[in-house]
Amino acid sequence: MKRTLVGVPGITYKYLNIRLFAHPWCGADSSPMMNSICKINDHMIQLTRKHADQADVDHGSCDYNLTLINYMEPTSHTKVGFKEEAFYDMGKVSVSWHSDSSLEDNSSIGVCHFLPARKKARCDWRIAMRPSPSNANDSNTAPPIAVSTADGDAYFLLGGFNEKYQHCVLAGSSLHRISSTHRVANTDKDTFQYISRRARTALKRFRLELEKDETNMDYRVFRFCCLVHTEIEMEWIAQYWLQGVGHNAERIWWQKPMSTLERLWNDLEDLTCRLFNRCVESSIQLAIIDALLDEFKERRRQRILWDERRADKVYQKRMSEQFRPIPRPQFSGKKDQLDKDLSAAIRQLSNIKVTREKGKATKKQLGQKGSQNSRMMSPTRKKKRLTYSRTKEGGNKRNREK
Repeated sequence: MKRTLVGVPGITYKYLNIRLFAHPWCGADSSPMMNSICKINDHMIQLTRKHADQADVDHGSCDYNLTLINYMEPTSHTKVGFKEEAFYDMGKVSVSWHSDSSLEDNSSIGVCHFLPARKKARCDWRIAMRPSPSNANDSNTAPPIAVSTADGDAYFLLGGFNEKYQHCVLAGSSLHRISSTHRVANTDKDTFQYISRRARTALKRFRLELEKDETNMDYRVFRFCCLVHTEIEMEWIAQYWLQGVGHNAERIWWQKPMSTLERLWNDLEDLTCRLFNRCVESSIQLAIIDALLDEFKERRRQRILWDERRADKVYQKRMSEQFRPIPRPQFSGKKDQLDKDLSAAIRQLSNIKVTREKGKATKKQLGQKGSQNSRMMSPTRKKKRLTYSRTKEGGNKRNREK
């Protein structure tokens, strides 16, 4: 299966743990082909509202902001290994049971279905639907419904249908299938506008915090900035270049935004190095060391996973060279910069933390011991009070009172 994403400029969509970066369907950088997909999208919005009104169903939001276009091979394609449908013996599956994710709540989905036809070819692609089981392997639900789809058909999952039901695609025998799945994607996090704004905020706060005296620094600011730093690297730069130089060459709109994100990442990397040096050279707050240490460990863990993912044979053997993963972002390797591995920095911070904690515990013990000695050296005593009284003879007589 091959797929691509088209939508409003700057939008992305997470699909099977891969971030898809949309070709823009409007604006100065949009091609005539993408403009035509935008027109199809407008028509799908109208059809969604029409069918919802006819069925007297709440369609929720149907202002589709992207479409995922899939190109699917038939079962006669010998290089593709098709699995049997697991529960109902329905034949070969091209896309297994699922509900679409990362969408606005209660939003509709509209699907256009095309079969580039050949003479005497069978149009036997089908769409199946079933109630969402409580367990992914649970077959004790109502039986599914399977519907044949012909070239040019469209179908709609209205309102909350996607949240209550699952669907799958049963593979056809001879014709390739092209589907355009129009969705209302959640834009809270998955846009360039979101991550760019977040990165600039983190950069500004990081710089301001580093200008403060160590005693006035807020560890929570550094923790936030480090989280954003990691998010840019793992969720955007690594995801983009996982798909190769060919992916970058095809996504003209994204080339400048991704260069901007890599520059922001480098700036945050420099500030992180400065903070690390402050931790090593001065008596900075232990809470800041903890925050940096936690983030370094998580960042190292994710970098190891990304290296393993890029080395997977699925990418190295089955993908053409121009679409194989590229290890990005790039690390300078300079002496005054942090290593990609971060192990040395983690050991150094851990040692500083242990030393500081031991010193703190020793100081506390000495304080307690000093307090005990002070009490032993100065016991509470009752002082004798002396009073004088005048005797009859006119002299002074000393009287003792307790």
